[in-house]
Amino acid sequence: MKSSYEELRAAVMADGGLHIITMGVLRDIQGAGRLGSRVLGTISGQLSSHGMGHLPKELPANQDSPVRIYLLGTPIAEIVDAVHNPSLKGDEILRGAGCSEARAQLQKIREIIGG
Repeated sequence: MKSSYEELRAAVMADGGLHIITMGVLRDIQGAGRLGSRVLGTISGQLSSHGMGHLPKELPANQDSPVRIYLLGTPIAEIVDAVHNPSLKGDEILRGAGCSEARAQLQKIREIIGG
């Protein structure tokens, strides 16, 4: 069980840059009692400060909800950003994701975001 953001980051790295975790575990890492809006914002900020992003974009308040954690600054993060924030640069990233290896990663991202 992960007990710190550093351990979570190591787990994300070990999973190839994308790791699934429940909100209950994130709550416990944060040391919070309940998943209110203030705690959700704090968790999101802590993930970011430790070089991680999350899907869905808005963290759920249900402790049993799964969340995908990914490393910022990676191809996965670029694709997530390109999908959530359309731009010309993002369009090029998505077009580049059409190559064979990237195609499998893009399919994973589509499954994650429900698209």
